[in-house]
Amino acid sequence: MLLVLRTLVGVAMQLVFFAALMLGPIGTTDWPAAIVWLQVYALLVFGSAAYLLITRPAAIEARMRVGREAQTPKDRLALSLMIMSMMVPVVIASLDVFYWQLLMPVSPLMQAVGMAVFLVGFVFSVLSMLHNEFAAPTVHIQEDAGHYLADEGIYAYLRHPMYSGFLFFFAGMTLWLGSYAATLLAVVCLILSTIYRIGIEEEVLKKDLPGYSDYMQKVKTRFLPFIY
Repeated sequence: MLLVLRTLVGVAMQLVFFAALMLGPIGTTDWPAAIVWLQVYALLVFGSAAYLLITRPAAIEARMRVGREAQTPKDRLALSLMIMSMMVPVVIASLDVFYWQLLMPVSPLMQAVGMAVFLVGFVFSVLSMLHNEFAAPTVHIQEDAGHYLADEGIYAYLRHPMYSGFLFFFAGMTLWLGSYAATLLAVVCLILSTIYRIGIEEEVLKKDLPGYSDYMQKVKTRFLPFIY
């Protein structure tokens, strides 16, 4: 019951956080694209949380298993850069749509493409949790939870599918919101910060997680299909 309560509170806080990033900079809720996105995200995140609580509660627990005491200074920096790479483009999207208009307007068709890309990113993130119950926010070996190598499901094709999900999630979101400038910023910043963090993460995993070096030889793609 405690896990359910913590999950619901966490999901609600996510929605409030995203709403603040989108609507806070412009001081109004009169933005249909943002309201629609928040509604879609609420349905998806509450639905997926309920499903994971039933089928993979350990995956939910892992997302709450922060492990800050085991986190290295390099990973703290890498995680901070990734978080900024996610937050800043959302704020930029709001300011660009309402005030700046830095690039050409986004057509309704491209907004629809953005929503589709966002949905793909969300699915990647959920699949990552379904197939890896040790996908914690920080890089550390979860010995108390019996940490073992996840190499099945989506992990048979991508070494870091959750990072792929983050990229599609935020690129799609900012495109749906209507800002090419924010989308470009999200793509560039997330790719760079993710590459940096993967380097740090895989140093730890190669050293401390049995079988990870062989897994790297088997699965070549890190998080960008056909590219990296």
